[in-house]
Amino acid sequence: MSLTSTAEPRHSPTPDGASSPADAVALLQRGIAAAADERADEAIACFRQAVALRPGLAQAHANLGLLLVATGRHAEAEEPLREALAGMPADATLVAALAAALEATERPAAAEPLYRAVLEARPGNAADELALARCLRRLGRLDEAGARLERLLARDAGAIAARLELGVLQQERDQLDAAIATYRAVLAAQPAQLEALNNLGVCLRQAGALDEARVAFEQVLAASPHRIETHCNLAQLKTYAADDPQVGHLLSLRHRLPGLPAHGRIRYWFSVGKMLEDGGRHDEAFAAYAEGNRLKHAQAPWDEAGHEEAMRRIAGTFSPAWIARSPDACGAELPAGEGLAAHDTGGRVGEVDDRAAGGAAGPIPVFVVGMPRSGTSLIEQVLATLPGVHGAGELTDLPDVLQAAAADHPAGDYRFPETPAGYDDDRLRRLGRRYLERLRVHAPAATHIVDKLPANFAHLGLLHRMLPQARIVHAMRDPMDACFSCFSRLFAADNLAFTYELGALGRYWVTYHRLMRHWHAVLPLGRILDLPYEAMVTDFEAQARRLVAHLGLPWDERCLGFHRNRRVVGTASAAQVRRPIYRSSVARWKAFERHLGPLMDIVGPYR
Repeated sequence: MSLTSTAEPRHSPTPDGASSPADAVALLQRGIAAAADERADEAIACFRQAVALRPGLAQAHANLGLLLVATGRHAEAEEPLREALAGMPADATLVAALAAALEATERPAAAEPLYRAVLEARPGNAADELALARCLRRLGRLDEAGARLERLLARDAGAIAARLELGVLQQERDQLDAAIATYRAVLAAQPAQLEALNNLGVCLRQAGALDEARVAFEQVLAASPHRIETHCNLAQLKTYAADDPQVGHLLSLRHRLPGLPAHGRIRYWFSVGKMLEDGGRHDEAFAAYAEGNRLKHAQAPWDEAGHEEAMRRIAGTFSPAWIARSPDACGAELPAGEGLAAHDTGGRVGEVDDRAAGGAAGPIPVFVVGMPRSGTSLIEQVLATLPGVHGAGELTDLPDVLQAAAADHPAGDYRFPETPAGYDDDRLRRLGRRYLERLRVHAPAATHIVDKLPANFAHLGLLHRMLPQARIVHAMRDPMDACFSCFSRLFAADNLAFTYELGALGRYWVTYHRLMRHWHAVLPLGRILDLPYEAMVTDFEAQARRLVAHLGLPWDERCLGFHRNRRVVGTASAAQVRRPIYRSSVARWKAFERHLGPLMDIVGPYR
């Protein structure tokens, strides 16, 4: 790391003569020497003392900011870098460091123009080009990022940093095999490249190679035990004993949290909670989960009133009279003979009107709906073991199709759910076909494609009319277990803001439960297959047979070995679905009962 010179201080001396300029400069020089000797903490302390003595010493601010960035303490680096740039605005090294700090603290939009300014100051610099490509990726502009990486690698095919960034880009594009190959190539060239090894572990976990992933994370931590991110990655794959030294070590790194971006601090607490829970330290575990949830809830507010109003309007709009309109002429068509069979749905037995079957438009969509953490991934994994069935994960295709329909209306002339409920049969049929076109892209040869976005439970009335051939599976779970499982899990996306506060979580469950009761009341008998998680884990084969029969498919013994399916799983249950059926998650909430009174008060009457 290159630090700035101490020859000519550019700011005025400290006011009031509290200390001589020479004292601050001496501290600055000591800090530079300590940094050169890789004594980073000592150097940071010297620079902090220097700026305390002489706030106008730009070099001390600059070196403090640069060293904080170099040691990964980005959140602390912004202030000294801005102070330094006030006196040295044209210093490209400082501008690049500030951009890196902003990007690392989850502000890539603010970092992008700074990276571009740096490239104007020193055009052709490979490190600056790479930094901008990385920033563009984080902004979701993957094609622009990819084009810049291609140019960099065309100039230097062996550039390790660029190839590492290419692997991350491939991950974001869901090109998992390509990413794994890229990381392996990087490690072949540089076996000690810990970032590549960590990222390889993430890819292997997602691909179902859990043992290999665990080994990768452990190798990273053996070389660099202070990497909080890797501890968090390993936590998902390992069961910790109460005396596991890694638990104590991660707790000892708490002092590093101020230097992490918000997401890193949040992830730390969720991981600590999991590790403490494994070791039976339930009160401490709950405190860790609560802190992670507190931080995440502050970052991702939840519009509870808006959600509850939407649920009321959905139930009021999709009435028995609306559902009773004949589906004969609407919806995409089924391959001949693929009707829904009669099934037990929580005590209700009946027939689904199957007159819509009789075309050649597949694939048949399978919607797995319910609360998050209620067994949706397990259901998908079982189904994806069947020939011709593709598990596509939590798709946004249905919400996207409905949003696109809203865009067809003049501004202010669309209201959900009232507007689509007023569509005629032909328009509903077109919406269904749009969805099927998008669905087919995920697996062109599949006969059935599973869409397991849990929140699609809100759309079952529309789905009944848009896609009468669709299969609907309702993943159910005891609300205390479902809700606590959500509370103890940091989700990858930011679309589950209701899960980070116990009261909001319980009230969300109630609105979901009430709407599902409404669908059971108004939709034809047998339209929805209820599949309780507790039944799945206690009588797995019988429930798996019900599930397969609901799709109108023959039973296949391979479903019993669902955990051996090496398909990619990108949700929070990636590790769990690689295990045979286990019952340890049933009544898990009981160990935390003393902390869950507010949740029980809300959901208890419905259990």
